[in-house]
Amino acid sequence: MTVKDRERLIQSDVEFQVDETFQVPEVGPVVSGLLMSGLIKEGDCLKMGPLDDGSFTGVQVSSLQRHKVACRSVRAGESATLALNRYNNQTDLERNVRKGMVVIEMNDQKQSHQVCQYFQARIHVLFHATMICPGFQTTVYIGNVRQTAIVIAIMGKKCISTNESASVMFRFIKQPEYINTGCRLLFREGSAKGIGHVLQVFPF
Repeated sequence: MTVKDRERLIQSDVEFQVDETFQVPEVGPVVSGLLMSGLIKEGDCLKMGPLDDGSFTGVQVSSLQRHKVACRSVRAGESATLALNRYNNQTDLERNVRKGMVVIEMNDQKQSHQVCQYFQARIHVLFHATMICPGFQTTVYIGNVRQTAIVIAIMGKKCISTNESASVMFRFIKQPEYINTGCRLLFREGSAKGIGHVLQVFPF
C-alpha cells in the first residue's frame, strides 16, 4: 500500500472490525481488531453492531491500546484494542458485544445497505465428496465474520461439485452481519471447502 493510498483510507469513514471481545472488571467491554479505514481517537462517539435486530448501538471510546501500550489515536491499517462505554444509556453492551461486529461513524448511513441476512457470492468448490445443493449448510468466513450459512439457491445449476464455480445465494442462520461487497470469502464444512467473493448483499 502506498502512502497516498493509506492517507486516503485515513480520510475515509471509520470501520473497525471486531475480532475479539473481553469483559474487564471496572472497565467494561473491550474489543480488539483491525481498523480498516478512518481514524479513531480517545473519547470518540461511534456506533457498534449489528445487533440481533440489525440495529447499531452508540458507544464511546474510553481508551485505546496498540501492542498493549496506551495511545491517543489509531489510524487505518493498524490493529488496536478499544475500551468502550455506552453512549446516551443505549443498549447494554456487556450482553450484546460479539466477534464479527463493526464499529463505525455515528452518522454513517452505509449500515442500512451493508447489514444483511442474505447475500450472493461467486464461489469455487475446492473439494466436496459429493455435490453442494440448496440446503447445504457451511461455516462462512468473510473478514472478521464467522457464521453458519445455508445455500438457498445456485444460479443456473441444480448442484455443484469439486472444481466447479457458480453464483450462490446464502442466508446466515443466526443474526444479520455487516458485509462489504467484493470481500473474499472462505467456506468449509468437514472436508468440504471452497473460496469466493461477495457479489451482492440484500439489506436486512
